[in-house]
Amino acid sequence: MIDNRFLAGERELTEDDLGPYLQPLGRSIDLSPIDERIEEIRADDDIDAQDSLIDAELAPTLHRTLDLTRNEAADAGLWHYLCVVRFPEFVHYRWDHVFDPESPGNMEEKFLGAGTDAYSNALHRIWWGAELTYEEGESGEVEDRDYSRTKQVLRFQELANDVLDHDFARYIPVTHACGDLLCHDTLNEIKEEGTYDDPPSNSNIVSRTTTLLREELTVRRVEMMDDDDIVETIEELRDDVMRREAGWS
Repeated sequence: MIDNRFLAGERELTEDDLGPYLQPLGRSIDLSPIDERIEEIRADDDIDAQDSLIDAELAPTLHRTLDLTRNEAADAGLWHYLCVVRFPEFVHYRWDHVFDPESPGNMEEKFLGAGTDAYSNALHRIWWGAELTYEEGESGEVEDRDYSRTKQVLRFQELANDVLDHDFARYIPVTHACGDLLCHDTLNEIKEEGTYDDPPSNSNIVSRTTTLLREELTVRRVEMMDDDDIVETIEELRDDVMRREAGWS
């Protein structure tokens, strides 16, 4: 049913079309806050279509509204329904630039990725990006959650991609440290200190550091590392990447 006409935005699929395949979630969720937030984002002159800022700005509302357990969020069918039936216009607004009719896989996964793949599906990746990076407030209430780190990660697409695509992101202390130590604000602050005359791009720093971190964690048991050890490890890898990429030995 998901063909190139659908992926190009030339055909819609309704609940009636998918009726035989739909299964109830078991509870009702009011999705209108997500509709309203998407409308606000699209009306914001400072946010362009296809910009990663869209993910960052939608994440708090999406995560608060879809207050799911991780078991519920692992149901790929939920995200397929949301992207294919409920929010296809959003998926096109965010990801139309990846559609290639000769090779539609990249666009197809924005609708049909999910499950254990936290990287691909357009809404599933935003939800998991928030789930892995938000801070619980003192009250423990949904409305009191802090999504500052979530926004730092999701607005920087290289960082979001690298964090969500690696298994180490499932361990919250590592995800939080990556978000804090590899975000634009932290990297730009280091560069402004003047240590590096010709610093590499932030995207290059993140890509190289997360690759080295993945390799490092193949020989270390991350659950045995305390938070300070995790932070120190990522800082050392990041600083080494910056020295090497700047031409230092």
